[in-house]
Amino acid sequence: MHYKLGVIGDPIKHSLSPKIHNIFSKQTNIDIDYQAYHVLEDNLDRFLKDFFREGGDGINITLPHKINCLRFTNNYSSLVSLIGAANTLHKDSSGRIFAESTDGIGLVKDLKNKCPISLKNILILGAGGSALSIIPSIDACKPRNIILDNRSKNNLENAIKRFSESKEIYSRIINLDDFNEEIDLVINATSIGFSSPFSWNRELKISNETVLYDLSYSKDDTQTPFLKWASQYSEKYFDGFGMLIQQAAASFELWTGVLPQTKITKSDLLND
Repeated sequence: MHYKLGVIGDPIKHSLSPKIHNIFSKQTNIDIDYQAYHVLEDNLDRFLKDFFREGGDGINITLPHKINCLRFTNNYSSLVSLIGAANTLHKDSSGRIFAESTDGIGLVKDLKNKCPISLKNILILGAGGSALSIIPSIDACKPRNIILDNRSKNNLENAIKRFSESKEIYSRIINLDDFNEEIDLVINATSIGFSSPFSWNRELKISNETVLYDLSYSKDDTQTPFLKWASQYSEKYFDGFGMLIQQAAASFELWTGVLPQTKITKSDLLND
């Protein structure tokens, strides 16, 4: 069977997803056509309609479309219902479009190889679709607190309310304004720094023991703007490459029914 797949975002030229899924294809002997598509917000609905009408089987969703893509779906998982965002769309046998999120699963699988999560104070920068998508999976690891900060205070308050009122979330979800302890882990879930150096609008209570993790990633050994900023404060900082591989594998399994191996390095992709 042949699968028509892809990834959309704005920007998208940095995406390693096509190479990752082509490795999965060779590994599993499953035939796929996986392309990266640059899609602006104004064209999102039209693109998705055309993609699936023209034989598309599934697509990954990156910034800034993780929330608005839900307008196009017929059904979604309980996780997507909770977070209000998705990163994977799948056309089922009846032709209906189903939305799922594999970001949180991918993040936790990667983080567990790098630092403890349980009983830690975890700060998430951002309150958009990327931030919302990882909170339930972090919550399942039983952190001490999940703290949120965002430049748009309206989005921040809405995110805190969404999870604080949910019966499916057990952690305390706290506004950084109301938190005074030291932070163990900072996760950057913003797109700040894509076009200029990263900076935050306040000082954060972090030390050289704080782990700093960027959901974004670089295509090579260069640092993302967030990690360049993070390196001033700590020696423990990571980009989201490992998360990218893990969430991609979960998406591949959703589309094909086969879970591929995830031992992929950046050099595997650059030497492809």
